[in-house]
This record gives sequence, C-alpha cells and structure tokens, in this order.
Amino acid sequence: MNVLHVDEQRTWRGGEQQAAWFIRALAKGGHRVVLAGRPGSAFLQGDYGDGGIERMAAPFLGEFDMWTALKLARLVRSHGIDILHAQTSHAHTYVCLARALAGRGKVVVTRRVSFAPKSNWLNRWKYRMPDCIVAVSEHVADVLRDFGVGESRLAVVPSALDPARVNVPPIPRSDLGCPDGAPLVGTAGALVGHKDHATLLASIPFALRQFPDLRVVIAGEGPLRASLEKQIAELGLGPCVTLLGHREDAPAMIRALDVYVSSSWSEGLGTSVLEALAAEVPVVATVAGGVPEMVRHEETGLLAPPRDPEALANAIVRALQDRTFAREMARNGKALVLDQYSVDRMIEGNLRVYERLLAR
Repeated sequence: MNVLHVDEQRTWRGGEQQAAWFIRALAKGGHRVVLAGRPGSAFLQGDYGDGGIERMAAPFLGEFDMWTALKLARLVRSHGIDILHAQTSHAHTYVCLARALAGRGKVVVTRRVSFAPKSNWLNRWKYRMPDCIVAVSEHVADVLRDFGVGESRLAVVPSALDPARVNVPPIPRSDLGCPDGAPLVGTAGALVGHKDHATLLASIPFALRQFPDLRVVIAGEGPLRASLEKQIAELGLGPCVTLLGHREDAPAMIRALDVYVSSSWSEGLGTSVLEALAAEVPVVATVAGGVPEMVRHEETGLLAPPRDPEALANAIVRALQDRTFAREMARNGKALVLDQYSVDRMIEGNLRVYERLLAR
C-alpha cells in the first residue's frame, strides 16, 4: 500500500503526534509512506522510525494554491499513491485537488475539531469529495452528520495516548510556586479562544472562598496571553495564578496537580484530558465536544457547563474537598484510557478504514 500523508502546519501539536504514531506503524508494516509538508516544518522533520519514509516540501500558499496541488498530483501519479490522507483542515482541500488532478487514489481526512464547517460552496465541495472522514470522537462525527456527510463516508477512530508519555516523576510543587499543603490545580493547552482559559480564571475567585490558599498553574503559549495576563491583574489573582508558558514537561506538571481542569467550550476530543486521566489525576472538565466521552460525570471525572465560572468552581471545590471520591474517579479514568484510547487501537482503526476503501 502506498500512502501520502499531508499536513501543512508549521508546528508540532497533538494532531501531528497522533499522525506520527500511525505513520511509524505504516512504515514498520512495510507500506510505502510519503509525507508532504511545509519546508522546515516539524511534520517533515519528525522522527518516524527507520522505515525509509520519503518527504516532500511544498509551499502551501493558501487553500487554493494550485502549484502545491499540482506538485502533490505529480507525486500521487509517480508513486502510485493508493491513499491520500489529510491530517488538517487545509490539507483536506489539497488532497481533494490532488486526487482530482491525478485521477487516482482514495481520499481520507482526519477531523480533529468539533465546530461545524461553515456552510459555503467551498465546504460543500470539500466535504463531498473524501472517500472517508475519520472523526476523533462521536461528537465530531455527529457534527459532520448534521453538516450532511453520509454515514458510509464516516468513521470514528478516537485519538490515542501513549501511557509512557505520562509515566514520569511529577515536578516538585515548589518549582510551580505551590507552598506545602496548598491545593494545586492546573491545565495545559495553547492560549487560544476555544480553550477558554478566561472562564477558568473567572472561576478562581469562587474557589478561593473555600480554599484561600489555592494555587493555579496554566501551561501553554498562544495569542491570548496578554489578555489573560490582564484578566489575572483585574481579578487580583497574581499571587495564586501562574502562566508557565510552553512546557515540554507538561506531563510531569500534570502529575503534580491535585486536580486537572479543562475549561474549553470546543474540543474535538482533548488529548491533554487523556493525559490527565492516564496519569490518574482527578479531572474537572466542561461539556465540550468529545470530552464527555472520556470524562463521565461522577465516574471518571466531574463535568460542568461551558462558559459557567461558578459551576466550574463548584466542581473544582468538590474534587478538592472529597479526595477519596476524586481518587476513585481518577482510577476509573486511567482504566478507561488504557482500555479504549491506546495507540494500538487508534492504529488498527485507521488501518481498517484504509482496508475498507481499497476493498471497494
């Protein structure tokens, strides 16, 4: 089987890691794998094992860059590509154009976000073209169904977690600015709108009424840092909230927490939540996207409505007050992740999609 994976992103985030595990398995299984990405991108430079993977750089100049589409089409023809797999939304357009120009191959698109596509002519064309769209959660699949994607062109393959990633010693709490005995909660994720760190910050004054010595750490970097710093100052949270910036050791930070909090209003699945569950850390999360498929209320964690600071604070306080209950949920969460969100299971699910398409 000859497979082309396309990802036009410059940086390495959760989606690229998911793709990397699958790409490595394909190459190890003897399949021919070609990667297409931006010059110097993390996706092209990634470590995919010793499978002899080919890499092609392309400019990716906007969603209708026909030069890139033609370059991909020539590669599809010259390499006899059977599967064109888009790992991102913009790559979705490129693989559809490349298949149309090359006249061969099956198109697979992985959909990792939970918001609905805009209803315009481009998206109506884009979402008719793939042979299969792989949703990372049932919620994402439901959004696509509502948009008009037929059941025969949908598959659900949840994102995965490698338990080894969280099998690390916790960071000393003192390194995170947390005094001995003080409760510590935190989160990890890019400082972008849908992660809704603003609601987390707005919840802290409510939680401080019950836990005056509470400390909060936020790992991640992004365009909203300045506005979050302003909110911290306006709420007088400087003594108890720390923006840690990007942390390569985020799993070690998560393991140091008493409670992990996800305050997003939109999530495809939420790999940082998976990490917290796998690390056996109690989780409080908002009902967003595929998160409730992992965080089952009062079984594997506590849920609160999105954009509701007081409800989020109440859930955080409950997890901190009833440590026995919180630890029980954490154990259940770890068992769920190990059973249903393994890397092997994700790889097998994607392979089944390929095999079904090629058998048609």
